[in-house]
Amino acid sequence: MIYHVVTTPDCNLCCEYCCGKAFDEPEPEMEFETVPKEPNYKITELAKFLSKDASDVSIIFYGGEPLLNIPFIKKLMDSKQIQTGVKNFLIQTNGTLLDKLSKDYVNKFHTILVSIDGGKTITNKNRGEGTYEKVISNLGLIKKNGFGGEVIARMAVEEPTEFYEDVLDLVNNKEFAFTSIHWQLDANMWHDYAKRNFVDWSRKYNEDITKLADFFVKEAKKGNLLRLYPFIGILNTILFGEVYQLRCGSGIGNFTILPNGKIAACPIMQGIKEKYLGEIKITNPSDLPNKLTVNEPCTTCEDFGLCGGRCLYSNHYPVWPKKGIEELCSTTKHLLREMERISPEIQKLLDNKTIKKKDLEFLKYNCAEIIP
Repeated sequence: MIYHVVTTPDCNLCCEYCCGKAFDEPEPEMEFETVPKEPNYKITELAKFLSKDASDVSIIFYGGEPLLNIPFIKKLMDSKQIQTGVKNFLIQTNGTLLDKLSKDYVNKFHTILVSIDGGKTITNKNRGEGTYEKVISNLGLIKKNGFGGEVIARMAVEEPTEFYEDVLDLVNNKEFAFTSIHWQLDANMWHDYAKRNFVDWSRKYNEDITKLADFFVKEAKKGNLLRLYPFIGILNTILFGEVYQLRCGSGIGNFTILPNGKIAACPIMQGIKEKYLGEIKITNPSDLPNKLTVNEPCTTCEDFGLCGGRCLYSNHYPVWPKKGIEELCSTTKHLLREMERISPEIQKLLDNKTIKKKDLEFLKYNCAEIIP
């Protein structure tokens, strides 16, 4: 299984759709507890918990911004007990502090997921002036220093974003071209539906998904299969029968270890006591899967088998009206239909060996969003 290990809940940025909205929008009605600023459990306790997991174990360092607690990351990665039980280390970061972690540690990461929303203009608008430049510079540095793992761009998408152009800005970036990208729609996370014009923007987003699907096929015909995770994740099911429940794995094969040692199904559920699944000192990993799963309207949807549910958190704590949720789900349905449309062409390219099956494969539940 995969475990998000939260190194700190703090962050060094205040992005518009995260920290920014926390000041402007009311929280969903739930009881929060404050989690510690850094882990207060012993690494030996974490190692003992992970040793009980019979599957291949991966750790994803997460935050806040995980690189605000580099000493903990180093201590954990240096632990012989952790090394014995952990197959892969990954990190989800905003990328601004990657230059602060020495290459001896960076080069041990299986995957680095970096938050970047497209080109310079949209990224700096969303994340703060100078963020784009710092992230691209740091990615160039780790490449120069020998990082050979996968770098995945993580886009946060909301209106008035020109989604198709933003993706191409990343793919065609002259300073650091991204071949692996995933994205998440900022939708049904805050009480902001009435302030937005989501239905009109979603129509443009759907048109951009169609354009991107055509571009994806065009590149695949050249032998260049872009690792657009919502595409390759769904195509894995259509073409190879790969079975998923919730495609991000939250509560199924992907869990979050909070700084207080409590276990949540998802990083977004940090501090929501009523949804905790256990704690590392007393819980067996085998007892975690399926303790918390998606409910209606997902489970009776005709596309549930292919979709698996968009978001565990927003399914349990919906903040948009039914109309808005239906508009959001229509974007998922359009994505699924587009993947069904292009799948015969992708199958032909596999059959004639223009692309390989391994080009579509990835570490399951690696923190990349499949259903945006």
